[in-house]
Amino acid sequence: MKKKYFFLFFIALLFSSVFTGCSLEKKSSNNVTGKVTSNQTADLIFKNGEVYTVDKDRSWEKAVAVKNGKILYVGDNKGVAAFKGNDTRVIDLKGKMVMPGFTDSHNHAYLMAESLFWLSLNPYSTVEKRQQAIKDYLKEHPNIKQLRGVGWDDIKRDSKSRGLAPKELLDQVVPDIPAVFISNGHHSILVNSKALEIAGIDKNTPDPQGGTIERDPKTGEPTGILNEFSAENLVINVLPQPDYTVKQYKKTLLTWQKTAAEDGVTSVFVPVHYPTESLLKAFKELDNAGKLTVRYDLGLWADENKGTKQIGGLKELRDKYQGKSYKIDTIKIFADGVGENKLVWDQNVLEKTVAALDKEGFRVYIHAIGNQGFYPSHNALDAFEYAAKLNGKRDSRHVITHLDWVKEDDVARFKDLGVIPAPQPSWFGKDWYTNVRGEGLKELNHMGSYFEAGIPVASSSDFPSTDTFKRDMYPLTGLEVGITRLDPDKTTEDGLNKVVWPKEKASLEDMITSYTINGAHLIFQEDERGSIEAGKKADLIVLDKNLFQIPVTSIGEAKVLMTFFEGKEVFRHPNY
Repeated sequence: MKKKYFFLFFIALLFSSVFTGCSLEKKSSNNVTGKVTSNQTADLIFKNGEVYTVDKDRSWEKAVAVKNGKILYVGDNKGVAAFKGNDTRVIDLKGKMVMPGFTDSHNHAYLMAESLFWLSLNPYSTVEKRQQAIKDYLKEHPNIKQLRGVGWDDIKRDSKSRGLAPKELLDQVVPDIPAVFISNGHHSILVNSKALEIAGIDKNTPDPQGGTIERDPKTGEPTGILNEFSAENLVINVLPQPDYTVKQYKKTLLTWQKTAAEDGVTSVFVPVHYPTESLLKAFKELDNAGKLTVRYDLGLWADENKGTKQIGGLKELRDKYQGKSYKIDTIKIFADGVGENKLVWDQNVLEKTVAALDKEGFRVYIHAIGNQGFYPSHNALDAFEYAAKLNGKRDSRHVITHLDWVKEDDVARFKDLGVIPAPQPSWFGKDWYTNVRGEGLKELNHMGSYFEAGIPVASSSDFPSTDTFKRDMYPLTGLEVGITRLDPDKTTEDGLNKVVWPKEKASLEDMITSYTINGAHLIFQEDERGSIEAGKKADLIVLDKNLFQIPVTSIGEAKVLMTFFEGKEVFRHPNY
């Protein structure tokens, strides 16, 4: 009997110790209990701050402890003190605001290569100045085999005023080598006659699926302007150097990361809109060298002319390129372009391709801008619905981006299908749709209705798609304009009532959510990033002002003082 009671006592004692240990371990992640061991000593401590955690309760705390790139403790100043060791770095925030690093859910980071390696015509406003800039560039680079550039978005106006075709304005200064200038929006290129000759494009060349070769209405000859990527690639793919080198891409990504750190961006979704293995090699080499200071989720471009035939090659690239700080799990598709109410894909081919990609475990990310009465987002939702019926529902987290125009009735379909909207809030204040009035506004630039429906909308910048890309990429601009829906450079507190269709305004809390935990959700990282909680990666930013305590029209002027990626300081403002 004694042995029996002793055995029962031992079992009870064992269970008691197990449950007590679990309780203490769980509790110590948020509060200090007992003595702090050496393996709990923090590498970094923030104290005396206003820490907006973006946890499920949207709670505020005062202090954070970090160890080995992860958050060890979130709580008050008294509790964090127990994690301080002899070598712990302590940052006294003195009331400054701390929040999770931003996730930009649509950013073409690799396109910073244009400003590094191409000629930009954006600084010039006349034909003479643009042509002179080209002459100067050619004189400085006498042996180049091609000229690549960005800008000259006013080419149609300039060609009309001169009575010349767009290509002829280029021919005047660069007749002997192919010249290609891409628009700031990246959906059109201007080329010279030599580039058209090399590509074999003449009046008999048919428009490719989804693209347009602009032509002289009298002669049918190409004018030198090609719209959308299928048409652009007819020229680009036959250039002496159609893509950047791995070395150039590496320099580009390292340069872009500096801008991202200054902006407080610590995670990003990067949709690629042309075939490039050089870029993937650059990511792999930088990741292997430990030089990526942003978490990257990459989306490969799907050619509208190849449908399901290209999926095998996309799978090979996905299998080949997966790293510690980057991954490929997404395919980018264009439902429409810019400027024309024209679908890029045949709907039947689109649905079959989306379903096939979904079956192979890819997330599909669809570009759909639209116009009043033209809703490519509806076609994209139809494709996702078709895939779900064919394959069954799964946690796919398919995405539709831009979404300028969405049918009011389609908002609920995002929720039903589990599709994530990824708009660019900094664009909401631009004057692109001033001709729209009254009820037509209810379908333009949804935001508040997504939150109201419980849809995890994820905000983004689409860097560098406009000539104001530096301002547009700054997440604090997006936060402000998502709330005001007005031009951040012109709006004052007195003018906030001028917003049209105020139903779509979002709160500051919702906008922060869209740039943090919802962005992390989009890239399947919500358990690792997006909020300040024990066990998550220490992707943190320090702001000079508490965003909840300043006028909403000042949010875009608030400054990022420090940025940390996985506990490592990657930016400090020179004045802090």
